[in-house]
Amino acid sequence: MISRSNFIHLSRWIAAFLVLISHLRSILFKNYGQSAIYKEKAIQLFYFITGLGHQAVIIFFVLSGYLIISSILKQFDKEQFSFKNYAINRISRLYAVLIVALILTVILDHFGSGFDNIGVYTNKIHFAAMGFSVESRSSFLYFVASLFMLQNIVVPPLGSNGPLWSLNYEFFYYLLFPCLCIPFLQVLKGGKNFKSLLYIFCGIILFFILPGSIIIYFSLWLLGIVPIYLTIRFRAFNYILPLILLGMLFYQRTHIEKFSAYSYDLAIGIIFSLWLCCFGEFKYKSKFYKLNEWFASFSYTLYLVHLPLILCTLTIIHFYFYSGIAMDPSIRTFLLFFMVLIVSYVFAYLVASMTEFKTNRFKSFLEKITLKPKLSNKKIDYVSPHK
Repeated sequence: MISRSNFIHLSRWIAAFLVLISHLRSILFKNYGQSAIYKEKAIQLFYFITGLGHQAVIIFFVLSGYLIISSILKQFDKEQFSFKNYAINRISRLYAVLIVALILTVILDHFGSGFDNIGVYTNKIHFAAMGFSVESRSSFLYFVASLFMLQNIVVPPLGSNGPLWSLNYEFFYYLLFPCLCIPFLQVLKGGKNFKSLLYIFCGIILFFILPGSIIIYFSLWLLGIVPIYLTIRFRAFNYILPLILLGMLFYQRTHIEKFSAYSYDLAIGIIFSLWLCCFGEFKYKSKFYKLNEWFASFSYTLYLVHLPLILCTLTIIHFYFYSGIAMDPSIRTFLLFFMVLIVSYVFAYLVASMTEFKTNRFKSFLEKITLKPKLSNKKIDYVSPHK
């Protein structure tokens, strides 16, 4: 039995891994059905596993909702919640990696397009993971929009970095939940003030200006509330729920047009949130805890930098060796798959060592420039971020 925190670490890095291999397979391998050997069971299983990138993002939404909502509720219960501190925590977490990831996207896209002799960056070759022209999304406007979380609202995400679509969803969920939750909690405690009205007003404005797709997927993010208040103590559910989830994934792939995409995503989110309810916290940490924690520690960086790197790497390989783009499944293709996979992890770790692992330093910097000092007995005391 593993603890809830260990399960969260495990889920985070596996979800990031699924997104990575989904994009890598989409570019490196031919689309399913175009290969002469796609009917082989092993190949079908490979395409199935590497086709779960979108579902992995749904897992990210539920985990994010759980972690953020539980943190807000704990702080509010202890009367320690401060929106300014909350904003600093969220901004430092997001932007410690995002700024560098956007710069790397511009560099990698520019460098890769210089080796593109078959139209990879101009949508002459269609990939399931990238059905658009990268060059048409490379202007300064796209950079600024993605920097200020306006991708999907003003313009699409910057360059080849399609995974940025989910980032502004999360960003606005970070804003929406306090606007809706804090006034409600204050009313329950018998308190009413101007800040509550301001929260409600901001929440209403966001609901009117945000695209419908962001609003409707907020319901999936809110599923993170379920494990906060519900604990499933029947151990059998630890095995039943993942089997149901697996069955749901198979059903979705074979009945893709029967229901809306949101219906499938909602079902996956509900099943995963219930599965999270099956894990409790305890002091004992399994021998795999540190390993899961390590892989999860740079999963955010991996998510933000992998696609521009993969596209650039495979384009260069194709330029020199005439392989690496839309290949038939073969030993050579799988060897290349694992080589690029390893390169992606090494690259993400190196970037994380300069960004994600420095989040606390970035947070401290933001606190110094935003939290005003208090004068007390002629000494300057900085406001604690925990007050």
